[in-house]
Formats: sequence, C-alpha cells, structure tokens
Amino acid sequence: MAEAPVLELRGVSKSFGAAKVLSNVGFAMRRGERLAVIGPNGAGKTTLINLITGYHRCDAGTVHFQGHHITHAPAHRRLRLGMARSFQKLSLFDGMTVAENIRQSVLRYHGVHAQFRRRLAGFSAIAEEARQIAALMGLAAVADQPVPTLAYGLRRRLDIALVLAQRPALMILDEPAAGLSAAETRELVAVLKAAALGCTLIIVEHDMDVVRALAERVMVLDYGRVLAAGTPAEISAHPQVRQVYLGEAA
Repeated sequence: MAEAPVLELRGVSKSFGAAKVLSNVGFAMRRGERLAVIGPNGAGKTTLINLITGYHRCDAGTVHFQGHHITHAPAHRRLRLGMARSFQKLSLFDGMTVAENIRQSVLRYHGVHAQFRRRLAGFSAIAEEARQIAALMGLAAVADQPVPTLAYGLRRRLDIALVLAQRPALMILDEPAAGLSAAETRELVAVLKAAALGCTLIIVEHDMDVVRALAERVMVLDYGRVLAAGTPAEISAHPQVRQVYLGEAA
C-alpha cells in the first residue's frame, strides 16, 4: 500500500479583494521529496507558502498534512505538527550570539516556558543539540559571535538553522539565497544538501542554479495558476516556462 502524502493541497484558491492571487492550486508531496516553487514576481509563491503554513486562510480548497486536515488550523498548530518555515526577511535575536539563537529555537521546540530558559540553557542535552545544528549549517566557528557581527550569508544560514531546530517533517524556505553573492550561494547550497538530507523540503527561489541543485521536482506558478510541473530538466525545456519565466535564451 502506497504511503500517504506528507502534504497535499486540493483546489486551493485565495483572493485579496478583487485580486485573484491563487486559483485551483493542487499538488502532493511524498516523504523526503524536495520541491521548488518558481515563477515571476507576483505569481503567488509567497501567498501559497502562507496558505500552507497557516498565515493566510484559503478561500476554497483543502490542505492536508501528515494525515491531518489542517485547512483551518492556526500557524502554531501546524508548527507543532511538524511544519516549519523561514521568511524572506530575516528574524534573528540580534542581542544574542549564534549559539544562543539556536538554543532558543531548540528550547521552543521542546516547549520550554520562557521563565525556565535561563536555568535550562546549561543542560548538556540542549547545548549539544544546538551545537550539532550549528555544525550542520557550517556555523560552529562563529557560534560565540553576536549576530550583528556576522556577514549576511552567515545570517541567512543562522535563520535556516532556527528552522532546523524545530525538527520539521516539512521544511519551507522562502528565497533562502536572496541577497547572497555567488560564492555565498554555493556555500549555502552545499550546507543545505547535507542539512536537509531526508527532510521533506519546499523551496521558493529565483536562482535556477539553486533550484537545480536542491530540487527533485519543480512547480511553476504564473498569475496564481500552476503553469507546469516536472523535473528541473523538464521545466528548463518547457516552452511556456521559457517564454514567461526563464527567457528564450535559457
């Protein structure tokens, strides 16, 4: 018997006033699959992520995650079910070090209340878990540095480390390579390949080199509809995708 999808959307639609942002979007993901969502600016990519994670509510359609019907579930319940995401805008604790940021996220995963965090921060299991995540994201050498002293590429990695600390069954990264140099992007791709190994992953990204390196399957949105879906090679060769997104010289 085939395993049920980790995530399944059926006929999802969303409007903001008179603007139809998503229309009848549906797809399913198996456990461990890596999906990239691409498309022109305004295609509905971030809105789709917000519907999956509970930051917006669907006007129509359903969302299922790990056997749960979560269409109307709030974002915090989806997090508890194993869904975690990053945002285009970094959300870090600037008054803390790298290690302290990761430790806070680990404590959050374990449901530790704020008043106990200072006392539990010294527990060896918590500290070791944070250390392992820092190493996985290539941050071990800067673990004791305050966040404001980090280069932008390292801040991006730290942001993803906070997502990993939630031990997600589904990890969603919204433009993780935005603003990175070519060298920083290559380094990020290398650490993500190791860090996301075996994790179900959705990545929203404009950089097609990142998409080809990380995704097994690509879904293209255009004006809120699914224009095409397939492997990176199939999408690169798709005539409509080349015309509306990649360009004829792709």
